[in-house]
Parts: sequence; C-alpha cells; structure tokens
Amino acid sequence: MSTDSGIRKEAPVQEMQVQKAIMFGARDLRFVAEVWEESDLGPYDILVTTDVTALSTGTDLGNYEGRSQEVPGAPGYPRPVGYSNVGTVSAVGAEVTRWKLGQRVFSMRPHQSAFVARETDLMVEVPAQVDEAAASLAYLTQLGVAGMRQGHYEAGEHVAVIGLGVIGLCTVAVATAMGARVTAIGNSEFRNQLALRMGADRLMLSGDADIRDLKADMVMLTANPWAAYKDAVDAARYGGRISILGFPGRAQPAPDFNPLDASWLYAKQLTLMGSGFSPRAASEPYEIAFNLTRNLEMILDYMRRGRLPLQDLITHRVPWNEMKNAYELALSHSKEMAAAVFDWRA
Repeated sequence: MSTDSGIRKEAPVQEMQVQKAIMFGARDLRFVAEVWEESDLGPYDILVTTDVTALSTGTDLGNYEGRSQEVPGAPGYPRPVGYSNVGTVSAVGAEVTRWKLGQRVFSMRPHQSAFVARETDLMVEVPAQVDEAAASLAYLTQLGVAGMRQGHYEAGEHVAVIGLGVIGLCTVAVATAMGARVTAIGNSEFRNQLALRMGADRLMLSGDADIRDLKADMVMLTANPWAAYKDAVDAARYGGRISILGFPGRAQPAPDFNPLDASWLYAKQLTLMGSGFSPRAASEPYEIAFNLTRNLEMILDYMRRGRLPLQDLITHRVPWNEMKNAYELALSHSKEMAAAVFDWRA
C-alpha cells in the first residue's frame, strides 16, 4: 500500500483515465474520457473505482428517449446518466477516517469508471456477503421503501404492486421482506414469474376484471400508462392509499376517463400521493428515523441476511462499453429484460 504525499492507495494511481457516460440528446449516448490526477485528491477526499452500475428503465430510459426534462428540475443535455453505482475505495486523503482502502460502497453517482467524493458524501458500505450487481439495485429498491413509508405502511397489510419493471419487482421483494402480503400485477408472464420469486403471494395480469375485488390496503403504482393508473384506483380498498412512483400518462394522450372521478375519491375515500422521496439530511435517528442513508443501509442488510434475493432479477450483465445496446433493448420494451447492470471492471 503506497502512502506518497500522505495519500493512502492500494497501488500507484498518479494518473488515470476516467470514462463517463454522457447523454448529448435523444439516443445519443457517448463516452467521454477525462484524466484524473493524484493531485486532485484533497485531504478529506476518497477515490472510488466503479465495479458495477445499474440501469433504471424508468428515469434513465426517459433520459435516453429524450424525455429528460419531464422530471421537474432535471438538467437538459448534455448530461450524465445513471444514479446507482457500486465501487471500491482505491485511495483516501490523509485526513480521511470514515473510509478504508478496499471497502465497497454504494453511491448515487452516474455511470462512470471512477469518481472522487468527499468523505461526508452520501455513500453506504456494501457488506462483504452482498453481490456487487445486486447491491447496485439498492436505490431502485429504496424508492419502494420510501413509497411505503410515505403511505404509512404497517406490517401485515395487503400491498398491490402495479407495474413489474425493475422498480416494481424490487418493490415486490422489499414489501415482502417488510412483512406485507403482496399481489403483483403486470402485463408479462415472464415478469409475473420473477415477482413470484421475489415473494409475491398472488399474481394478476393488468386489466383483469378481478382487480376490482382486491381491496388492497396500499397500492404501489410503478407503471406510467393510464391503464395502470385505473388498475391502481380499482385495486385499492375503501380508505386505501396509492403511492405513485411512476409518471401517470407519460408519453400518452389525455385519458378517456376522469382520473379524479368521484367513484374513486369520494365513494372510496382514496388517498393518492406522489412518493419515492426520502430525506437526505444527516441526522440522528431520533430526529429522522429513516432518512435515505438508513433506508439504504436497511436494504443492504436485508441482502446480507438473504431476505432480498435481488440477484435473481438481473437478466442482463453488460460490459460498460456496450451500454448503448442495453438502452436500445430497454427502449424496445423487451419483457425479458428485468434488471440490467454494467460491469466497469474490465
């Protein structure tokens, strides 16, 4: 282990080329190389070399389609993409005490081969027993946890998950781990079978007339189509809650029904909420019991204990320089793609 210039590092890294995935416009994904030098590392900084990043077939795919700014506050092009990064600490500044060489960390950094972070930045240690690819799905799983917390979920409730993309499937898994009875509703038999492996108690196909008889305590809506929204309001019981993780009606014309029809809001007294946010404030647990960091720690601990078999969701493991192929496959709405991860270690 080298300690030149007060910087601790596993091997000489005076200079390295960092590859970053940058979106320049719709379907215009390129890799941009930048040179990192050891002098860039401050006394409270750490260098993380990326092992694996995960593809979000929601936000990431929307960015790839050219729909980046449909998300309020999102940047325009050119812009980095990705927000699910697992890497290894390769060098630390002289004053760093929180992180050690060789530790694996999950962060919300984009698709890139390495990055420099402050010691205090939002990062969570990945336990030694957890597969890197599975760990890269931690934030996508956290969105489901946040939606359940915002909906005041209680253990043992009946939770219906509508939409079985990667976020929906991760939500099925974590809702099961949190003690829910889960009904999974999707439009693909392949995805439904994955939901069964994630612990779903019951499977249904989108649009099934029996959805009206579900009487779910809570509905997690992760799909965008208006038809999925209609399934959600039909599936909820009287007084039920619907956590909306998707973008209802995205890329569709206005629906031929009233989304706030009195038969749902008045007759069933439903609560609809936009969800997926967790506080990022650093605080003691007595101030904010579960902020984003502690949600991620909980999810990774569930993985460590074998309660979240997310590795079974990974259908595509792709070298980083073939990333665009995975985006194109996702753009085709392939039902055989559940979770895709990019390997940066080559």
